[in-house]
Amino acid sequence: GNQRPPLWSAGVKTMSERKDFEMDMRKRGEPMFADSTQEFILQLNKAIMHKNIYDIQTLYEHDFERQTSKFYKTTPWPSVGAIEKLVGKDENFLILYKQLYYRHLYGRKLAVDLPNQLISYQNYLDLFNIILGLRTEAPEFEIPGVWLWDIIDEFVWQFRAFHVFRSEVQARGPESCKEDRSLLEQRPHAWSAQTVIVFLKYLAKKGKMSQGETGKPHTLFETLSVYACIGMLRVNCAMGDYIGGIESMRDVDASGKHEQVMVPAAHASLHYYLSFAYLMTRRYADCVKCAVDGLTYLSRNKALIPRTYQQSNINKMQEQMYGILALATSLVPQRLDENLASGVQDRFASQMQQMRKMDLDAYRQLFEAVCPKLIPMCMEPAGNKHAENPLELQLAVFLDEVRAVFRVPDIYSYLKMCTAINVDRLTSFLGEKDGSLARKLLYLKHRTQSGSLYAENKKKEEKRPEGTPQPRSKETSSSEMQFVVSEEMVHVTEKRQVKQHADFFIREILRYEYIVADVDNFRRISYF
Repeated sequence: GNQRPPLWSAGVKTMSERKDFEMDMRKRGEPMFADSTQEFILQLNKAIMHKNIYDIQTLYEHDFERQTSKFYKTTPWPSVGAIEKLVGKDENFLILYKQLYYRHLYGRKLAVDLPNQLISYQNYLDLFNIILGLRTEAPEFEIPGVWLWDIIDEFVWQFRAFHVFRSEVQARGPESCKEDRSLLEQRPHAWSAQTVIVFLKYLAKKGKMSQGETGKPHTLFETLSVYACIGMLRVNCAMGDYIGGIESMRDVDASGKHEQVMVPAAHASLHYYLSFAYLMTRRYADCVKCAVDGLTYLSRNKALIPRTYQQSNINKMQEQMYGILALATSLVPQRLDENLASGVQDRFASQMQQMRKMDLDAYRQLFEAVCPKLIPMCMEPAGNKHAENPLELQLAVFLDEVRAVFRVPDIYSYLKMCTAINVDRLTSFLGEKDGSLARKLLYLKHRTQSGSLYAENKKKEEKRPEGTPQPRSKETSSSEMQFVVSEEMVHVTEKRQVKQHADFFIREILRYEYIVADVDNFRRISYF
């Protein structure tokens, strides 16, 4: 039952047709590819035609990686023209295959010149137009969630890669790269931020508009809608529009109804980029909560992370979220779970010690390590001026904030040692000028207030008259220490943290489950 049909049963059916196929490949100057590769192409085409989602996922996740590792480590996959001779003029399949083809080129760091970047861009637009035109209740074809995520992930990645390439062309001066400059002038809107965001918005809306008989959108559109929102978050963060990135996530409930439709790589990407956006908008309490949620999810679902190229991306984002926690808690101290606190300390002990002394070099090094890759703000291709380094621009903004909160951690330390203290005495302890302490106390109070985005999402589901503004969630303090200033006195109250012994047992149970899962993986077929 699980045995695959013969190679030529889905496409070329006779030996004469096979010889014609091979002869045509020679005439075109195309290298012949292995029988197993041809079988993979035909089986994938057949699975997509019959909307067999399980076969598609198996072929995509496992067989594609096997074929790549065996035959295409340093060479491209067969061209679309060669595949067309094998499967016929199946537009949907050829567009999906072309997406795989260019993802492999970028992923293996093979030569991707400007014409290929533009072809890949047009192919994405064609693919998205096909998806947007599918029937809402019973789409003409199915794509598994892991492939949908890779489509959005690669779309955003290639968007950034194009703008990096464009800035490099610009930096070389008007006399060099004349062909590339001419092509860029002919296609001024290729990979433009406006076009990328507009298509992602349409894909996000498709999931909201597509309501089936059950009153819920089809899984394909619901999943793609969530991924498109994460894509918008990433694009906005890459351009430095952190408020726009946060706004794009208002319809995503990562810890609720959308948790099950998201693959681990999507969870990691969402929490990493969103926590960084909160860090840059100075919402430190929300930043910590978001990073904690992401790290907790990855810790609990370690066994679900596939052993593919996404594994290294997830591990990198996990380390960066620990770095974001270190930055946020150094600026505005907050209590962390014991495991997370030890994780931060193990990774950044020396930097944390230096940041407590407000060492700007320590902040700079850690910020550069956790910052996502940004898009250069280019001039026109024909211009001579080199674009400024976007990382340096964002770093300057962040360090200005660090200088503004100078001595806030010291204030926090003094307040923890008392239940009430005179404002003048606290001012003398800190060596502050008259009036500056009140401003910093207010800053500390404000930065430890958190309004949960997830709570806002739940409120958003409530029916309200059209045009009624979205109510803000009630802000609560995320710090274990609270204080008020009254009549020249600072009154401090501290939350008592009751040690939960259940946490220890949960951690040990999870450790045991991970060990069992790892043992089971040895008995299964390798992913590679």
